[in-house]
Amino acid sequence: MSEVRAAVMAGPGDVRVRTFSRPDVDAESMLIRVDRVGICGTDKHMYLGHMQLNFPVIPGHEFVGTVVEVGERAHEAMTVVGGPVQVGDRVTATPSSRGCGRCYNCVHFPHKPYLCPHRTIYGFSNCEKAPHLFGGFGEYVYVHPKSWVFKIPEGMPLPLAALTEPAAVATRAVERAYGPGVPFVGEGYGIGKSALVIGVGPIGLLIVAVLKHTGAGTVIASDLSEGRLEMAKQMGADLVINPKGMDEAERARIVREATGTGPDVVFEAAGVPGAFRDALDLVRRGGKVIELGHYSDPGSVEIRPHLVCQKDVDILGCWSYPPIQFKAGLSFLTNTRARLTDLVTQTLPLDRIDEGIRITGTEGVLKVAIEP
Repeated sequence: MSEVRAAVMAGPGDVRVRTFSRPDVDAESMLIRVDRVGICGTDKHMYLGHMQLNFPVIPGHEFVGTVVEVGERAHEAMTVVGGPVQVGDRVTATPSSRGCGRCYNCVHFPHKPYLCPHRTIYGFSNCEKAPHLFGGFGEYVYVHPKSWVFKIPEGMPLPLAALTEPAAVATRAVERAYGPGVPFVGEGYGIGKSALVIGVGPIGLLIVAVLKHTGAGTVIASDLSEGRLEMAKQMGADLVINPKGMDEAERARIVREATGTGPDVVFEAAGVPGAFRDALDLVRRGGKVIELGHYSDPGSVEIRPHLVCQKDVDILGCWSYPPIQFKAGLSFLTNTRARLTDLVTQTLPLDRIDEGIRITGTEGVLKVAIEP
């Protein structure tokens, strides 16, 4: 039996490449060779010890690869979109498995399967037991029967295909801002509406691109990094703001002048508690705040509940996305005019995974990709 390599995180700050036996594929599973995997900010939070996980794990949930083996009943067991798939096809899989279908959340909120506590998640699951390969930071991923698998559209370049998962995050965040049934009375996001994105790392930049793709009016990007703000302009931002050294009143004035009364929607994508307070301060009365930056818990911030009432503001959390969101993500990647591949600033081999995680989020680095 041949050996395969994967990067194993034994605990915070401890990631190294190990070898495993290449697993046999059962009748309901699939094996894919990883072509490219992105390093997410969540992977760095994992590395820094900001998440409670059952180590060791093979991280990596933004993977795309080529099918090398398919079990004879895999298409019956899995949810395959854009298929059927066969050996040689390029595919990706959602990090989350299907929900159990029986717990309280699955029964009462079937449209939010990501709330099921019984899911397994690629890149976050313990890898001690065979077949081990349940994360993208390796040469292969073992795709289990409860997976959602998406066939990559013919002709889509690999660097673009590898952005499917973050594109799903960004499209879900924007869709969260829509107000079904009430757009004509000024509520919710829609064509021509203004938006402010606080924090333009890779996800914030993709949100800017999705906003312009879906017909937004004025889009403002705010960040402390001039490099990220320059990239936000490339993604379609009409105005960029660096709040460093700027008092709150001046920033509020600039935002009001650009939008009239304040943004219709504010997206908090910085993952900094103070940014949530800023979002509440800057959104217009009757507007919406979409909070998606705090996947880990960096602490608290003081806010004035009166402001929530006085502004009559909607605050919507964004924890994950339904698996079918990958279809929206792939549609966006196929049709957008933004040069999304510019978001990938470094491409490294698997042996440099520790370096890739460490530099993620630093100045001058946007998206780091690994090609095992």
